[in-house]
Amino acid sequence: MRDPLAGLADVPWRQFDLADGVAVGVPDRLRMLRSEHLDTRAGALTWLSRVPGSTVGAAVVGFLVALVDDPATPDREALVSLLHDVALGDVSLPLPDDFEPDDAFRTAAKHVDSYVAWLADPLLAAQAAELLAYFPMSQTVVDALLASAAPASANLTLGYVTGYPSIDSHLTAALESTARDVRMTAAVALAFRLGGDLPGPALDLLVDEPPPPAPPGWDRSMRGFVTLALRQVGL
Repeated sequence: MRDPLAGLADVPWRQFDLADGVAVGVPDRLRMLRSEHLDTRAGALTWLSRVPGSTVGAAVVGFLVALVDDPATPDREALVSLLHDVALGDVSLPLPDDFEPDDAFRTAAKHVDSYVAWLADPLLAAQAAELLAYFPMSQTVVDALLASAAPASANLTLGYVTGYPSIDSHLTAALESTARDVRMTAAVALAFRLGGDLPGPALDLLVDEPPPPAPPGWDRSMRGFVTLALRQVGL
């Protein structure tokens, strides 16, 4: 596999200092993410999480994706969390109609194929599904979400998708899942998509079942999702 940090020395990090202050230290911290020492990796993660600026973020995103793509990289789940913070910042769902993406967001949008591939990895699938909720949808992405190794997280993302009738069939079938988080997220997603046309069994789930914890990668609690879902159906 190609070195995920290939080209790191070719980025003009020092030029970014004028706008963002600390970019010159980024390359060494990115290299530290592959250290065999846990403390070194943890320190690099903390440092990189504080890197300001869309310009530096855009330069970092591709390297983070490449690191996660490499199975030899340690702590890949933590790197997906860092990627989320660097690429999305304070952006939240649903994206407003007047949303203006910055450089880091636009760069992250170029790596959707990697996020789709992560959906098949049980360690990364839940976070990958949440990440995909922010970017333009396609049939390929929808199909991958329907087959995700983390169906509860994928269900929530599908709730933010418009169109694609196969999604409603999939979510309706998931209401019968033996896994409570899969049932509940399917009901939430159907409420987001169908509003007042929500099937009775889905509404019963939202009203009667205690919500489980939210899947990894999602900041909102499942109780918060249920509240939003009930608002969508007029309750």
